[in-house]
Amino acid sequence: MHYLRTAAVLMACTLAAGCSHFAGRRPLLGYADKNHPAADTALVVCGEPSQYTCGITGVNQVATWEKFNGGKTPWVRVLPGKQMIKLTLSNSHLLNRQQVVIDQVEAGHVYRIDVGFNGAMLTASYQDLGRMDSYTIHMPRFPFSPKAITASF
Repeated sequence: MHYLRTAAVLMACTLAAGCSHFAGRRPLLGYADKNHPAADTALVVCGEPSQYTCGITGVNQVATWEKFNGGKTPWVRVLPGKQMIKLTLSNSHLLNRQQVVIDQVEAGHVYRIDVGFNGAMLTASYQDLGRMDSYTIHMPRFPFSPKAITASF
């Protein structure tokens, strides 16, 4: 009986590790219209490399939390206009949920979220990286080298 429980735990861990390998391969949509053209969107990305963990958990009222990667969604597509980005920030000691408001999101632009520490808590700010044709992030694949994944507009 004990071996069945051990086998079930090993199978669950293997499945979770396999699913986490596929999480984050494409930016999640921060809006409801799945047929909206990508050319009329912008990307919001967590800055890398960073000593802090950044996860984008929502855009306005749309959840972008993925259970397969523990809520560490590294990038999302958003529509032009004012966008409220919900974040989960952490390091080995602290956890902070925060919101960043980007007032004038422009199509084709990339907005990078930078995480810092002000001595008491983790903070987040954004930087407009400008208009781009595509953007590449590097997904960790322990124990392998990071995999470069590109999203285009």
